[in-house]
Amino acid sequence: MSDKKNKMWDGRFGKPTDKLMEEFNNSLFVDKIFIEEDIFGSIAWAKALFGAGVLTKNECENIKKGLEKILEKHKNGKLESEFLPSDEDVHMAVERLLGVEIGDLAKKLHTGRSRNDQVATDFRLFAKNKRALLLKDLRKFLESVYNRALKDKNVIIAGYTHYQQAQPILLSHYWLSLFFLMKREYEKLENIDKISDVSPLGSGAIAGCGFAIDRFELAKNLGFSSPSENSIDGVASRDFVLDTLHNLASIGISLSRYAEDLIVWSTKEFGYVELDDAWSTGSSMMPQKKNPDSLELIRGKTGRLIGNYTRFAATLKGIGLSYFKDLQEDKEPLIDSFKTVEITLRVFSNVLDTLTINEKIIERTLDPFLLATDIADYLVKKGMPFREAHGVVGKIVAFCVEKNKKFNLLELKELKEFSPIFENDVLSFFDFKNALKHRDVYGAAGPISVEKQLSLAKEFLQNRG
Repeated sequence: MSDKKNKMWDGRFGKPTDKLMEEFNNSLFVDKIFIEEDIFGSIAWAKALFGAGVLTKNECENIKKGLEKILEKHKNGKLESEFLPSDEDVHMAVERLLGVEIGDLAKKLHTGRSRNDQVATDFRLFAKNKRALLLKDLRKFLESVYNRALKDKNVIIAGYTHYQQAQPILLSHYWLSLFFLMKREYEKLENIDKISDVSPLGSGAIAGCGFAIDRFELAKNLGFSSPSENSIDGVASRDFVLDTLHNLASIGISLSRYAEDLIVWSTKEFGYVELDDAWSTGSSMMPQKKNPDSLELIRGKTGRLIGNYTRFAATLKGIGLSYFKDLQEDKEPLIDSFKTVEITLRVFSNVLDTLTINEKIIERTLDPFLLATDIADYLVKKGMPFREAHGVVGKIVAFCVEKNKKFNLLELKELKEFSPIFENDVLSFFDFKNALKHRDVYGAAGPISVEKQLSLAKEFLQNRG
């Protein structure tokens, strides 16, 4: 059994907490990561109490100095050894350590404050800080994608649907599809930051603070745009966690899809790309192997991100208002997802920066049937309805397959057997570069359109620089 005197809330209880319950209840091993946010929030709270006349100026200064000493110990790596088994969480630990530093004055700090609004504030601050760091990693990743697109803008590659060659595109167009997808993820993260930029501190346990603190000034001191409008919502809401987890899972899913393509493209059968040695691994048995494990791990860790989202969503759905201990389970999934996405983005950035594109292999594998849609479009431009044109070109393709003929090497007289509309100018359509020139509407795969996309990508990066 533990010594009940170690507990700051033990007045109500006639017997100490069982050791197993202490272990089950303890979250310090997770939430100690918020110690800087907790100290920052406690300093702001002390100032608010001074403003409300609860603390004198001298008391406020002494509390601030005591908290700063604890922070200094933490930054110097000397605080971990001072934690005790009886410290349930980082908030209790900081309050106890403050008492070691400044004595009984520390007992005044928790006036008007609950761990309910304290933990909600710390966690929002932590999430806010981590989102800011993640936005930097996302921007770096977007820059890598942009540079890759810029570098590969003259490479023509087969665009695939159903893992079948479909139409010719510029490789740059492919990379830019990743850019604009991740641009939206960036903007979603910015939006989450905007809508969750409220301070719960001052909400108390449920009904609000019983002292005349200025919550607007407090929110400003904490770096939030405003205080929460409702005290129940302030302590109970975790939508910012759910939204962020969803965003991080979505980032993982998006990256996983492109990792899958690159894994396939790096195979001997494709040979379109080769990963740099620094971002590959080998086999313990087969000396010839060069495995794209960086990409496979990016793909694999996506399941972890999805799991973190569903894990907390399942926890949150059954919790009433306002605070329940279940909410202690909000931290681990978000901490883990931030860490996972941070390293994933950095690894993928380096993979893209060092990737080798095997242009000759790509060019050699371009199937002339990629131009089938362009020939159908040619017939439409000559006046044939598209459905009829589709059928005509389909028959031409079948003829080539049966006779083992190259689609792009058919003579005009052979084409005229399928339709008299074909003229000598059709031969220019059997060219990949020319075909792309017909795809220059906004957002399409043509060279002018791709240049416009590159310009838009560059503008976004400059605006987020």
